[in-house]
Amino acid sequence: MSEPSFGNRFDMPDNPENKLTDNVPSVPVYPPIQMDREWWYPILHLTVTHNPIAFLSYAAVDNRDGSLNEFREELSRELEVQTGIRYSIFQDTEMRSGDLWPERLAEEFEKATFFIAILTPSYFKSVPCREEVTRVYEKEKRLGRSDLIIPIYYVDSPPFNDASLRANDPLAEAIASRQYADWRELRFESLKNSPQARRALARLASDIRQRMSSHLSETQFSSDDCWRIERLSLKNFRCFEDLELNFRRPSILEGEWTCIAGINGAGKTSILQAICIGLLGERAHELGGGLLGRMRREGGASGPRTEINIVLSEARSRDTRTTLLQIDEKGLPRTQETWSVQNSTLVVAYGSTRNLASEQDTSLKRLSPEVQRMSSLFFPLAQLASAEVLLSDRRRIFSAQFVPLFTSLVRQVFERELEVLDEMETLRFAVMGKDHIEALDLPDGFRSSAAWLADLCAAWCAKQPEKAATAHPEDIEAIVLIDEIDLHLHPSLQRELVPRLRKVLPKVQWIVTTHSPLVLANFDANEIVALDRDCDGNVRRLDRQILGFSSDQIYQWLMGTQPTGEAIENILQNNEARGEPTDDAVAELLDTSPRVSEAEARERMKKLKGTIERLKP
Repeated sequence: MSEPSFGNRFDMPDNPENKLTDNVPSVPVYPPIQMDREWWYPILHLTVTHNPIAFLSYAAVDNRDGSLNEFREELSRELEVQTGIRYSIFQDTEMRSGDLWPERLAEEFEKATFFIAILTPSYFKSVPCREEVTRVYEKEKRLGRSDLIIPIYYVDSPPFNDASLRANDPLAEAIASRQYADWRELRFESLKNSPQARRALARLASDIRQRMSSHLSETQFSSDDCWRIERLSLKNFRCFEDLELNFRRPSILEGEWTCIAGINGAGKTSILQAICIGLLGERAHELGGGLLGRMRREGGASGPRTEINIVLSEARSRDTRTTLLQIDEKGLPRTQETWSVQNSTLVVAYGSTRNLASEQDTSLKRLSPEVQRMSSLFFPLAQLASAEVLLSDRRRIFSAQFVPLFTSLVRQVFERELEVLDEMETLRFAVMGKDHIEALDLPDGFRSSAAWLADLCAAWCAKQPEKAATAHPEDIEAIVLIDEIDLHLHPSLQRELVPRLRKVLPKVQWIVTTHSPLVLANFDANEIVALDRDCDGNVRRLDRQILGFSSDQIYQWLMGTQPTGEAIENILQNNEARGEPTDDAVAELLDTSPRVSEAEARERMKKLKGTIERLKP
């Protein structure tokens, strides 16, 4: 029995220089991870992409016995053993010999990273197979690569062996020039029971794994990349059994905004948390096993797997990437390194507390900077990552770029309401042109907003110091998640905040939540995600714009809430239950409005009663 070999051109396995060693390829051993305090730790099963790692190309006649189905399944399993990642290999089992290549396969072909060609006499005669090879060569040329094709020499083929035949077949010549694995004898072996076949699979998986490492190292994000979230899919995440969201729907307004609305418990914060966990990837284990376990939908350890799938696109090149992260009940987080959108794009998230305290919070310093930037969304008492830049005794940590950038941003967002004063060793603020005070003494609304704006500026200075040096807020490129963006703000600022941020920070992708009709009134209908568990897909589709709605109309039509208080309704209900007519005091309350004072209402009621008396017979 001959072992498989990887040869060049048409060298056969009896050439010892082209034979691989008989040892199964080594698999990296990953160091143990520090256990959380809780005895169990949900597994983070992370894949670089939800897309197939490879496209299996073969002639349909060669798979009549289903042997290639088994080959694909066992190779996928071996890849998981060697990488700790569950990769899929695409195989179209509905192909028919002689059919033209179905256009429906184009999408799966483009998604796959590698192309596995099962070489047989029928393969070289197959029109669809030849078209697939042509397409993958075009793809290599387009991507500037030369290692995407993985030939498997499966059945002895004249075009592969005979140089004169290859001379008249450029495609066969091109394939023969590639490194290939010889499976002509091994195809008769059991892939589950034969040691030779198992070693051959291990070799092939190792080759793919090495190509993957090369592919990932060459396609790392550029520091100038600006990634955006296109779509989010959740399965069994907290309150969502299945949720699909599109964050890039067309809008008549400038900027990239999504506003998530819904009653308490609808899942607004859960969506932001899911995005953070998905973007953190392997770093999500820093959040702790207990917290990640609580992200699983009701059902406990025996419940279904939780999945977070995020599709990203690069703002300039329009390149797309997909991440899939799974939270399982089986063990420790995987530690295999992978690419991260955070290598190039700033991602920050702010919870509804946005804490700022006089004492420096050191409890989260053990976390990586990427996790710290999102910690307030998961830990309500956590201080913002860069909160110290606003505290009077932390001035020494400022970067040279921070103060002018932060000062400019605050001036453009708050205009006359809030001003930054750079006073030697500390930052102070003027509220409405008065009261030169420190950040801790700011009113809650200003303090909360100043805290996350300062954190954003500090993060941008750390991420892109050269761009930050211009002190132009409009240069900031980031993905920003904010829970309850209207937190503590006066209604006048709730009304104005989003339009100002659209203008001042146009290169930021915003995903925010709110309960405020004044905030919602500043969004295109396509920018609003109205969560409603009674609707299909958990989202209510808006059939009209609400830009011209009053707050009362938004309360009633979108939020399902009466704009008047419960107290007056209780008074009327109590009178009705007792069978009593509405008394004068209640009538005056009902007549009082922004245009009618209590005294005027009382006088109107008196006149009305007089009129009624005169009309009595």
